[in-house]
Amino acid sequence: MVAQVEQPDVLTRDQVALEDTWDLGPIYPDEAAWEADAGRLREQVATAAAHRGKLGESAQGLASAIDEAMTARLTIERLRVYANLRRDEDTSSQDANARYERSIALAIAAGEALAFFEPELLALPTERLDALVGDPAVARYAHLLDDLKRRRPHVRSIEVEEVLVQGADVARAAADAFSALDNADLDYGRVRDESGAEVTLTKARHSLLLRSKDRDVRRGAHEALSAAYLAHRYTLAALHGASVRKDAFEAKVRHYPSARQEALFGDNLPEAVYDSLIAAVRVAQPVLERFLKLRRRVLGLDALALYDLYVPLSPEPERRYGYREAVDIVLGGVGRLGDRYAADLRAGFDGRWVDVYETENKRSGAYSSGVYGAPPVILMNWNGTISDLFTLTHEAGHAMHSFYADAAQPYHDAGYPIFLAEIASTVNEVLLTWHLLDQTPAADAAGRLALLNRFADTFFGTVARQTMFAEFEHRTHAQVEAGEPLTLEGLSELYGELHETYYPGVAVDEAVRVQWGRIPHFYRAFYVFQYATGLSAAVTLAGALRDEGASAQKRYLEFLSAGGSDYPLNTLRRAGVDLTSPEPVQTALAEFERVVGEMERLVDEGVLEASSAA
Repeated sequence: MVAQVEQPDVLTRDQVALEDTWDLGPIYPDEAAWEADAGRLREQVATAAAHRGKLGESAQGLASAIDEAMTARLTIERLRVYANLRRDEDTSSQDANARYERSIALAIAAGEALAFFEPELLALPTERLDALVGDPAVARYAHLLDDLKRRRPHVRSIEVEEVLVQGADVARAAADAFSALDNADLDYGRVRDESGAEVTLTKARHSLLLRSKDRDVRRGAHEALSAAYLAHRYTLAALHGASVRKDAFEAKVRHYPSARQEALFGDNLPEAVYDSLIAAVRVAQPVLERFLKLRRRVLGLDALALYDLYVPLSPEPERRYGYREAVDIVLGGVGRLGDRYAADLRAGFDGRWVDVYETENKRSGAYSSGVYGAPPVILMNWNGTISDLFTLTHEAGHAMHSFYADAAQPYHDAGYPIFLAEIASTVNEVLLTWHLLDQTPAADAAGRLALLNRFADTFFGTVARQTMFAEFEHRTHAQVEAGEPLTLEGLSELYGELHETYYPGVAVDEAVRVQWGRIPHFYRAFYVFQYATGLSAAVTLAGALRDEGASAQKRYLEFLSAGGSDYPLNTLRRAGVDLTSPEPVQTALAEFERVVGEMERLVDEGVLEASSAA
């Protein structure tokens, strides 16, 4: 059964086969190597800091200074990423947490020592800075320096920049406290699965149980998880408010009109991209309501609750996938990206890029991470559902983006912004959906309904839900910037109001109103809207890959290989998508409406009754 947990007790890490764990050896073979690099960092930072007061003397000297700063920066990144990955293997490990804290302290100390770079360069007369930037000796840093000049109005004096770096350790307090509460301290108790077995509830198992056809199982999992957050709602409100105030402070001190403008400025994105997304999704409310009405009709409910939004609508039993089987399916799904892409991804799967299974105290969820010069890695918490299958292909998209960008670009140009990252991951999901639909004949109406439902649920959760989050972030930050307090009551009232708009017809209760308290992305302000823009761009790109073949493949691999070597809107335009136009969001919404229409047709033609009779 879909919501029966295969093993009531969570595995310990030593119970997982080596090939099902990620290989962090290419970053550091062991902790001793990490310690050695931590020791070398001080000298690297000192070498780069020796250029203080001399950056304007010559282009060659400036190039050397940036080279040495990049060496230190890469070491900091390796230390931090490795420490974070080890911590996520076991969030209760005191050694891993201590190493992570050391990596942050080292990064802050290095940042403080090198904080002079930007203000010193920007204090130079415009003519002198332009001459330096135009010199062939620094040509390899052209984009980096162009971006620095763009940020001139927002870089403060050396003294202020040093203080801001020193304050970074304090600034992360709210996010760190939320992470500790969310990943280690909260106890969700025990619940019953479809078989009646009592199991320990985790976030990964909560996601699984919400897919149960048994509404009592769904309700039980939802209420147990929600109770943990409700019990800490005042703490969560305090942490959330502190995080928003931190964002507002940082924007103000750097002379940005708002925290949102600061967040978008980093990627050179106009605020119109954000506002037009919200406007387009709000206009699309009728199709959102139409989809939710179909869900209510299929489930035979008078009204939908939040825990009714994830159960599959297809009457056929939901298939479970073994991890190795899923790898082959993912590789088939990316076939439209070409033989090279598929072969490189298979080598990654075979090379232990993925940490597969949920284990005791392992970080929940899924992500792709890594560091320049080492293969990317993927964290999973595998339960074998179709959601896990799509999560694997999603994170593989991130990993391959890093793989190609690192191979094609120098370190300082390889890192791509989140705005592009969520496109690369979601293209894989769209292509996998179409691949599976192509393999499902029209006679298998229930199978087609299952795949269409999966796409519609993903679209709704990505475009509608993340846009709702984006509007919530915008309005909470605007409140603080207007001098208004953020209270538990105010946060919950606003979230409830937005939920009624973006989830028309879904009941709003106390547990729903406090859902803002369990969203980790809110501690990285103005991040989530990029999921929605990413899916919108992905539908356009996937359509080109399907319709154009080799020429679109070439453009797409160039897009991945570009990394962060240009501003994201420019990189995306070369791939064939313009997100300053409403067209990509409208194209995505049209695809969603087409899918909802086919689902309605299948239901009208009796797919549910036919399956019941069979």
